[in-house]
Amino acid sequence: MPTEVFNTIWYICVYSLMAVPLTLSNRVSKVLNFAHGVYITLGAYAAILITAGSGMRISPIVAILAAFLVGASTAVVTHILVFSPLMKRKSNPVTLMIASMGAWIFIKYAFYALLDILQKAWSTSLFYATPNLDLQGQVEVMGFEVNVKFLFVVALTFLSLSVLALFLTKTKLGMALRAVADNPDLAQISGISNERVMLITWLISGGLAAVGGFAWSLFTYVSPEAGDIVILQVFACSVIGGLTSLTMTLAGSVVISSAENLFILLLYRYLGVELSFRPFLSFLVLLMTILIRPPAGAGGGLPYRLRLRGLPRKV
Repeated sequence: MPTEVFNTIWYICVYSLMAVPLTLSNRVSKVLNFAHGVYITLGAYAAILITAGSGMRISPIVAILAAFLVGASTAVVTHILVFSPLMKRKSNPVTLMIASMGAWIFIKYAFYALLDILQKAWSTSLFYATPNLDLQGQVEVMGFEVNVKFLFVVALTFLSLSVLALFLTKTKLGMALRAVADNPDLAQISGISNERVMLITWLISGGLAAVGGFAWSLFTYVSPEAGDIVILQVFACSVIGGLTSLTMTLAGSVVISSAENLFILLLYRYLGVELSFRPFLSFLVLLMTILIRPPAGAGGGLPYRLRLRGLPRKV
């Protein structure tokens, strides 16, 4: 059982790093961003491309910085070229969501093309690869041999989310993000630049999602589909948080990770359910959450339903 417990903790860390920025970006920008998975993929590949291109092993700190910069810059550029023009036209959340799908497909296949070019230039395989890092070995924790990478991911998650929490609660810029999230019109009247807040939000969200992708790449081979493989679970974690609550998104990460690692094990041992049904459990939790507690942040979600209750029915 210790192996499953360690796996659950690792999944909690990775899903938290990926899902919290999705909730943050949706809360501030009101964009349900399907391009989020691309930021995860780019973060997973940042260190791989550096090590493959240079032929050298690099520090995990360098890999984290590279992942954050790639994810942050991609998210900011996507906002400037796609979301910002639509927001200025007062587009509704559904239009912004569809635009994010277009951005997701474009960036994904542009990255496919880039990898194909680099593979031919460097004569190495990049479609299933792992980063070459100065992060090797085992340490003993409470009588168990634990991979150093596992401890690194736990520390990285705790530090990243703690810094984010302090930024949002203790700095003027973080408070500005919360003000725009709660009431953008009032925030603008108060002198807060909505566009500046949006840029900072996308920088943080894209960068943190990419760091989550890097953490994912430490324990598995990475392909250009890496973000798409985990995006269902990431959305499930965020939906449990109502697409607005960062704290509940963390709770969602615990729920989804436990379902995929502990609950599926019980089903396998006592009912013979195959372990390959892990994604089914994530989808089941997502569906139940939407039916029981619809997220307030999604277009057509809870606020829409409440408004309809006060309207006269058409005959």
